[in-house]
Amino acid sequence: VFNCTASTTYNLNYSGRMHYTSKEFEELQLQKEPATMLGWSFAAVVIAYLVYHGAQPYSFLTFTDKAGVIWELTVLGFMLKVGQDVRVQVAGMYWAKALISTALACFGGGFLAPIIVGHCPIPLREETFAWIMVFSWYVTHHIPLVSATWHRIAQSGPGWVVISICFAIFKTQQIVGGIELAANAIDAEALEPHSRHFWTPAAGPFLCGFLSGCGGAFMPFDKALKPIEAGKNWAVQSSALATVLYFGSTRWFGVAALDAKLGICLMRICGDLFPKPRTWIMTRLTGILYMATNVRPAVADSKV
Repeated sequence: VFNCTASTTYNLNYSGRMHYTSKEFEELQLQKEPATMLGWSFAAVVIAYLVYHGAQPYSFLTFTDKAGVIWELTVLGFMLKVGQDVRVQVAGMYWAKALISTALACFGGGFLAPIIVGHCPIPLREETFAWIMVFSWYVTHHIPLVSATWHRIAQSGPGWVVISICFAIFKTQQIVGGIELAANAIDAEALEPHSRHFWTPAAGPFLCGFLSGCGGAFMPFDKALKPIEAGKNWAVQSSALATVLYFGSTRWFGVAALDAKLGICLMRICGDLFPKPRTWIMTRLTGILYMATNVRPAVADSKV
């Protein structure tokens, strides 16, 4: 076995003659502080590209802008955000396990929701998502210097805001897609009779919309129901709230689908960018819910 000092390892890595991973970036004590100037430059490039192609806030936030590669860059921003979020979690894993763990974080709900209603999982139907995820995972972990630099950009305030907005846009798309997929699948079902009392399917769209938004939090399945044990997980809260708001506004109040989609996208963006006000609001909303319904607000010690 060949042993060498950290400085020798760094020199070999830096010269490109030796492979290294994200875990080794930390061990080699490369610069970890956020690259704020690079973050501002990254944000400026993104904004300039959107302006150049005449992107409008409405079409951009509703994921319907197809000018240039805006659609693809939004997906890329989402994948890079997820890759950054799970970077430490998967850093020491064998590469295949790390890739699959990242895929589950990106698409867990994109597999669960369609399978529930007997449809092809979304990443297999639109392969662009799958291959951009693979690219994002590789950029996050395995390109010398580039991966470390991207990590610092993503940690900076401007860089984090950009990828968080892309994350919220695509996450909204996942939730809305899950709701509409379930509603259409149930309407088109011919082998089983439709509900006797519920002419507009609700349970299926609620479940698929919710899982599309946070299904990855339950995967792999050894996590069981831990994400909903305390009721304070923002991914779970936002998925449930977005599903109810979108379905209720479009089915019961006649709001246009894209308008409702824009509303829940803005809710998600604000919640992600302003965690303290979000926590304050959600604590009081859930408190009202607990008082009105008399459901248990906290975990009780099991006596079994």
